[in-house]
Amino acid sequence: MSSTYIHTKRKHAKFRLFLRVMAVLYFAFIAATIVYLWTFTQNRYETSAAFKISRQDGGAMESGLVSLALPGLSDTGSMDSQVAIGYIDSTDLLLELEKEFNLVEHYSQPSKDFVFRMDPRWKLEDRLEFYRKRIFAHFNKETGLTAVTVDTFDPDLSYKVATAMLNKAESFINHLNQNIADQQLAYVRSEVDRTSARVDDLNSRLLRLQNVHRFITPEEVISASVAAVQELQMEHLKGEVELSTLLRESAGSPQIEPLRSRQRSLQEQIDLETAKLSGPEQNRMNQVLLEFKELQLKLDFAIRLRTAAEAMLEKNRVEAASSSRFFSVIQNPFKPEDAAQPRRPYATATILILGLLVFLIFRALTHSVFENA
Repeated sequence: MSSTYIHTKRKHAKFRLFLRVMAVLYFAFIAATIVYLWTFTQNRYETSAAFKISRQDGGAMESGLVSLALPGLSDTGSMDSQVAIGYIDSTDLLLELEKEFNLVEHYSQPSKDFVFRMDPRWKLEDRLEFYRKRIFAHFNKETGLTAVTVDTFDPDLSYKVATAMLNKAESFINHLNQNIADQQLAYVRSEVDRTSARVDDLNSRLLRLQNVHRFITPEEVISASVAAVQELQMEHLKGEVELSTLLRESAGSPQIEPLRSRQRSLQEQIDLETAKLSGPEQNRMNQVLLEFKELQLKLDFAIRLRTAAEAMLEKNRVEAASSSRFFSVIQNPFKPEDAAQPRRPYATATILILGLLVFLIFRALTHSVFENA
């Protein structure tokens, strides 16, 4: 035998020895994993709950037709469920649960189970990532239900956390309903208040105008004044005729001077009444009538605006009520009796099968290499 052949044989022997050592270590690791699984791993208890968020709106028929063609797009409840899932997954809720149930202490209690426990020195981001693996929710498109799952080391705590999450999610949806309704109605309410204040202001101005000039409507006063002026003008005209007759028939009659005095008085009254009816001054009846008509038009317009705003407010109330979200609990949380994790027999069988399969594949590869060497 040549020295090269002997050298190659020695190298192969050393490599086979190395492989045997690695195989022993490999199976020792598998055995240690199984021992850890059965000895040190802490039991985890899992509970679940389910809820559904639905809406009843005016477009129920149209939504039903759309859902036949596009079931994944027409269900508004799925979008609302995603909002609820986002809340359950939020930092605010998880930190609130952490404080309420002292989750840091609980998840760091099993000191021997260093694989599945939480280190109390972890930073906030690491703790949130850990919580989201133990406390989460997911939406089932087929059933339309949102399932909440809680996984802790204590069955009582799993039940309490799941119950608290369900209650907080329901409160969140109810609060969301109220906020949306308030936002929808806030502007319309402000318009109703504004138009009502405008109507009250115009009513006050109209009443003040009536009290100052002592009338109900200026048309009645103007009609009475015009009638009085016409009557005075008729008397004045009769007096002129009578005065002309006396001057023509008896120029020296003693009745002429009293008649002239009476005519002057009538003319003064006519001028006075006519001045009350028109003129640039604010207290003239034509100016008062213009102001009165303007106030009436503004008041009528303001009343129509108020009526329209009140109708819009009522319509928005109905729409807000009809589009409210309804939170329905389909399954309440339960107190688990059996540990959900770890599934030791299943995990042990899986580790052994996969470990043996990997070993056989690696053994076949090394055997092929040695044969070709």
